[in-house]
Amino acid sequence: MLPFIAGIALGAVAVVAVNNRKEIKEKVIVGATKVKETAIDVKQNVATKVETLKSKKAKVVEAEVSSDK
Repeated sequence: MLPFIAGIALGAVAVVAVNNRKEIKEKVIVGATKVKETAIDVKQNVATKVETLKSKKAKVVEAEVSSDK
């Protein structure tokens, strides 16, 4: 009995998906675009923070070298 009910439910989901495929496709494209934009922003933020940390470390190293002389 359970496989029969699961089959009906799966069939109903498939019919709804086929009938709304254009809407689903548009939503997937919009979602993928948002994810791509967010990934680009995160990448830029990480690169900025890495550069900031590198410059701070360079300043510390320069200070240590100057104090050793």
